[in-house]
Amino acid sequence: MKIRKQLAVLIAGALAVGTLTGCGSSSTSTSEKSDGKSGGTLTVLTHRTDMDAVFAKYKEEFESKHSGVTVNFESLNDYQNTMNTRMGTEDYGDVLMMPANITKNQYKDFYEPMGTESELKDKYGFLDNANVDGTIYGLSTGANANGFVYNEKVLKDAGITQVPTTPEEFQAALKAIKEKTSAVPLYTNYVADWSLTNWTNAQFVNMSGDVDYPNKVIYDKNAFGKGSPLYTSLKLLNDAVASKYVEEDPMTSDWEKSKQDMADNKIGIMALGSWAIGQIQAKSQTPESIKFMSAPVNNNGKQVIQIASDYMMGVNIHSKNKDLAKEFVRFFVEKYPNDSNMISSIVGAKLPDYLSGSKAELVQQKMGTTQSTVDLDKVQKESLINLNDSKWVKTVIEIGLGNGKQNFDEYMASLNKSWNTGIDSIGK
Repeated sequence: MKIRKQLAVLIAGALAVGTLTGCGSSSTSTSEKSDGKSGGTLTVLTHRTDMDAVFAKYKEEFESKHSGVTVNFESLNDYQNTMNTRMGTEDYGDVLMMPANITKNQYKDFYEPMGTESELKDKYGFLDNANVDGTIYGLSTGANANGFVYNEKVLKDAGITQVPTTPEEFQAALKAIKEKTSAVPLYTNYVADWSLTNWTNAQFVNMSGDVDYPNKVIYDKNAFGKGSPLYTSLKLLNDAVASKYVEEDPMTSDWEKSKQDMADNKIGIMALGSWAIGQIQAKSQTPESIKFMSAPVNNNGKQVIQIASDYMMGVNIHSKNKDLAKEFVRFFVEKYPNDSNMISSIVGAKLPDYLSGSKAELVQQKMGTTQSTVDLDKVQKESLINLNDSKWVKTVIEIGLGNGKQNFDEYMASLNKSWNTGIDSIGK
């Protein structure tokens, strides 16, 4: 498969071959010396507590090119919950990774515009994520492929020579790993709340084969019912837990340890974005064994891998150094993907090696409307189901362990009923 050709067709302009990084742009390059007039201090809030050394280099480089400027990185544990509190004030840095709790209809109240779509689209991809009626409120820090990270050696030791492409093949692969190796077939990372959304909204496109499904699910009265993308994905997880193909005690799972264990051939598969590949490879003596695959589902005979933006980076509307902050955002998004093993948001950038030979089609979610964002917010509030919240996903694991008050189908039916209540509240 010629991936670049497919991206040009499937991802209209997002990663199409075009202006090369740092070439042919009429805007001021962040690699040029500042005239020194900007001055001031920038506070940059991030969720990456593991990249202090890298960020120190960014700080040094940016400061060396901008006389009188000081950059202070603040890396936060539990970023999402911390930002829920901080964004209730004006104290949320000058530059920040844009948290999920602020929806598009609220962007104008929290973020300074980076420019318009027409001004930015020739250089930057994945603008849809911060596009509100043509105004862009943030730039993508890079993109990930949604799917599963796996250890090829573990699969080969279990006699598996091809990655599973159906739910049945997936369960059979887990069974083979359990019976023929000492590795944990599938690690749930139950304790790491954020990781469980890799089974839900992160898989919408992969499971459905429909780039518009993340928008359709808002109005889907069978969103949690049999045959739906959510049901299919969570059934994979529930069945694996019920069959004891997961870690012995998910309640004591450990994210940091899981990375080392997969690096050491002690874990077969984890539901993670491709961003995790670099972190695991860095811990492995055989990094070439750490691979990436799509969700084990076929839609009309083909598989797809959704490429989705990681955090968008924006500028605090209350910043005292807005122009300088926007320049830092442009500087950051050109460097960060290379240091994070992610897909660059710069149009025309080279794809990472882990995607260069994939047989699945690479696609990007279709942009929703401002109204659909408002509708999603209302549906989630009325249904009491937040698609970005993992608490209800944990119940799926608990049911698999035999600790639930309902079986899997009963639980999914109850979620579907609640989601329908949300849909009814918006009159659609």
